[in-house]
Amino acid sequence: MAKIIRNNVKHLTIVFLGTFLAAAVIGFSSELFIEKVSSLVLALLFLFFIIVLNIGFDIVGVAAMSASEVPFHAKAANKIQGSGQAVNVVRNADVVANFCADVVGDITGTITGALAAGIVLDILRLSPGLDAYEIFVSTFFLALVAAITVIGKAWGKTVGVTRANDIVFLVGRIFSWIEGATGVQLLKSGKQQKQRKRGKKT
Repeated sequence: MAKIIRNNVKHLTIVFLGTFLAAAVIGFSSELFIEKVSSLVLALLFLFFIIVLNIGFDIVGVAAMSASEVPFHAKAANKIQGSGQAVNVVRNADVVANFCADVVGDITGTITGALAAGIVLDILRLSPGLDAYEIFVSTFFLALVAAITVIGKAWGKTVGVTRANDIVFLVGRIFSWIEGATGVQLLKSGKQQKQRKRGKKT
């Protein structure tokens, strides 16, 4: 029991520090970008990029939880690049899903809200005639951003489930390239999944 508690504390500490550092870096970069960019179009494009990033990581998290490791064993036997990493993604699906959906999802969600609020202020500054309708402009734009994000993530979950193995294999290839360049293993080989999980097809 004590060992389990220590492991949980260690895991939560790593998640906390990782989330804090990631949020600080992304948040600082976003603020710096917005301060340096005077173009409303570029600000909107950056907001769109953050939304896509949020949806993309959510897709990966869903795919990791839905994929089967069986097809990747055959690829690994044929020494196909990224297949071993794909197996590790499936075996560490809970960690991957937590990072993608919770850590990255919460960070990008917070930044999206801050960016949207800043863009609304820019719109009002560039269009003084809208000052009288500030509350309506702000409500409409923030609601639009929220709706786009929710619809995008709903679509992404469908993609993540139906194309789970393809997505995980792509992530495995990316991990393989990163590990080859840095020499750092991103995911340790977890325990083999239960037979029901391993035999599931997507």
